[in-house]
Parts: sequence; C-alpha cells; structure tokens
Amino acid sequence: MKLTINEIAEIAQVAKSTVSKALNGQKGVSEEKRRQILALAAELKYEPSASAQALASSRTGSIGLLIPHEAGYSLAGAYWSAIITAIAEVANARNHSLLILTPSSGDDVSGPVEAVIRRRNVDGLIIGAEQLAPEVTSRLVEEGIPFVFIGRNPRIQHYSVDVDNLGGSDRLVTHLLSSGYRKIACLAGPEAYLYSQERVAGYLNALHRAGNGWKAVRHTGYTSAEGREAVAALLEEHPDLDALYITAGGEFLLDCIDVLRLSGSDPRRLGLGAFDDYRFFDYIDIPICTVRQPLKAIGSTAASILFQFLAGNTPSQMNQILDVELVLR
Repeated sequence: MKLTINEIAEIAQVAKSTVSKALNGQKGVSEEKRRQILALAAELKYEPSASAQALASSRTGSIGLLIPHEAGYSLAGAYWSAIITAIAEVANARNHSLLILTPSSGDDVSGPVEAVIRRRNVDGLIIGAEQLAPEVTSRLVEEGIPFVFIGRNPRIQHYSVDVDNLGGSDRLVTHLLSSGYRKIACLAGPEAYLYSQERVAGYLNALHRAGNGWKAVRHTGYTSAEGREAVAALLEEHPDLDALYITAGGEFLLDCIDVLRLSGSDPRRLGLGAFDDYRFFDYIDIPICTVRQPLKAIGSTAASILFQFLAGNTPSQMNQILDVELVLR
C-alpha cells in the first residue's frame, strides 16, 4: 500500500506541513530536518500522488487583500480605497485579479484566513497588520500561503511596508510649535496599534526637543461616537489648549471639527494638524497642516513584494519604511 504524507509525518514525528515543505523544496524547515525527511521518504519508497502534485503547483490567478476591519468602516474612507487601487494595478499588470477580504464583525481576521486556507482561492495575501494575532500568520506559514504586511505588528516580524510614523509626526508637531502654538493636545487612535504609538512618540519628541512641558494625549477608537467623545473630553480637561494634533484624518478629523464647533470653539483659531491628507482639505475654510502618506506607493510596493514571493524569490529588505510629506495650508 502506498504511503501518504500524513503517515510520513507521523513516522517522522513532525507536522504534515513540515513534510510538505521538505518534499517540495520550500522554506520554513531546517536543512537537517529536510535531509531526515527526504531520507525517510526514500527508504519507505514514498511517491506523491499526481493529483496532490498538481494541486500543490496550481495557481488561482488571484491575490487577496485582507483588511483587518469591517467593510463598512474600512471601505468608507479614502485610505484603503487608494491602496486597493494601487494593488489592483500591479495585480492586473501581472494578469492577476484582486480579492478583497474583511472580517464579518470586529477586527477578527481568523475567519477570512481560514476561508482562504479552506478554499485555496488566492495565491498569496497582503494583510493590514495592526491587530494581527501570531497564531493567524502561523496558519498561513503552515499552509504555505505567502503573505506581506501593510504596516507592522510588534508581535510578528515579517516582510512589510510602512511609513515613517514617528518622523512624520515629529515634523508636523515641530511645525505647529514654530508657528507659535504651545499647548498642543494629541488625539490618537487605539493605543495597541504600533503606528499610534509611534505617532504619539513623535509628538512627545517634538515637545521635548522644544523644551515644552505641556502635553495632553488621549487615545480613542475610530468610530464617530468614540472620536467625538474623546475630543469633548480633551476640551473639557484642557480648556486652554491652542492646537490639536490628530493622528489620523478623513471622517475622524471632520468629527473633531464638528465637536469644536458645537462646543463654541472656533476651529480657525486653533492650530490643527492631522496625520493624513485628502483633497477635500483644500476646500474647507479651516487651515489644516497634514502629513501626506504615499498611499499609492504603499499598495504597489506591498503587491510587488508579494509577487516576488510568488516567483520564488526572497525580497532583500524585510521592512520597507516609506517617507511622508508635510503639507502646509
């Protein structure tokens, strides 16, 4: 009777995925373990089935973008829309289609990942790395599905594309300080997100370098209700603030402006800064200094890295940090 890969794994006392990688010349298994498995397979006269080989070598002609938020939240703004466009252009140039994946509720991406593993409907994944659990990426590694991060995750070291969050934040707050503002409050996104931590660190660095001891930081989620509540709390706790730095933009920034107006504060008398830039900022009557992220480059770079993996190559650089632009209005 012909042995199966499961039986080889049981005899070798390793995972099925380890045997598969060893037999198919894939990475993720030590050379010593690979030699042991190949020797065992030869000794037992293991022959892979033709159907299994065909399945292993098949390509779907699609890549996936896994956004770690519900579709109603993530696809409503310009950030992911711009990145999707850039990824789709790279994929189309390589005769691949793009599949958009989002969790059905909350930020739990384990469901979409398990669906990809079960259906094998993409050749690889680009994943928003904000709140990714290590066990999720372990499943992808076990199943041999290549992936690339947009953003970085403090718990997982992997190939990624990100922007200079700390440096861009520092430059923006330094500009506010040079414009004469002294009591600059910072409204940041979820504290667990690495980019939120880095943008707050940039804010604090600029204040420290200027010898400014006044600081106020508040973290919030990105729902409209949470953002509005956080701005109202900052205004109540620090009625003397003269500038507000918001570590995100889009609808989040507009919610902040609404609260300022409803509170009786004139947003035009405050220094306003945001770590995001959109065209509609040019058409509102409030001058906002922003950090412009290279959204197209983020998407196209992540897609190019993924296609390097699909071609069997290893990218030379693990973490690519793209520069940002300070936009003054």
